[in-house]
This record gives sequence, structure tokens and C-alpha cells, in this order.
Amino acid sequence: MRSISERDLAVVIPLLAAKIRELTAELRATDERLDDLTEEEVEDRVQLQDMLEQYDGVLDSLRTEYEEALSEGINLPSYDQLVAP
Repeated sequence: MRSISERDLAVVIPLLAAKIRELTAELRATDERLDDLTEEEVEDRVQLQDMLEQYDGVLDSLRTEYEEALSEGINLPSYDQLVAP
């Protein structure tokens, strides 16, 4: 039994995928100057990495919910469409 409606899946998955892309871009922006980061910037980077890991886990859970909805015959856009930029 799913814990989220198909309508919510179709809304939440793209929003979460966009947030993950945004956080990933923030991390990549500091990749080239890792040696020059201040202590505060390092802490911020670690928090971003932790948040990104959590969001990835939530997205994985939502994909499971999405696949359950598909197996129940619910008509949803493709997962790739939902996570596309």
C-alpha cells in the first residue's frame, strides 16, 4: 500500500529532483577550490552533502512508491520525465 497519492508523486518527484540538481550544482561550485575554503564554508559543504544524501534517499523511496503506483495500473508520466530538468 502506497503512502502517497499519485498526484503527489507527480508533483513531489520533479520538485525534489530539481532541489537535488540545485544542491549538486552548489557543491560543484566549490569543488575547484576545496583547499581554499574557510572553516565555515567547509561546514556548509558538509551540511549540503548530508542534505543531498538525505534527499537522494527520499527520492529513492518516492521512486519505489512511483513503481508501486505503476504496477497498480495508475497512469503516470515516465519517471525520466518527472526527474528531467
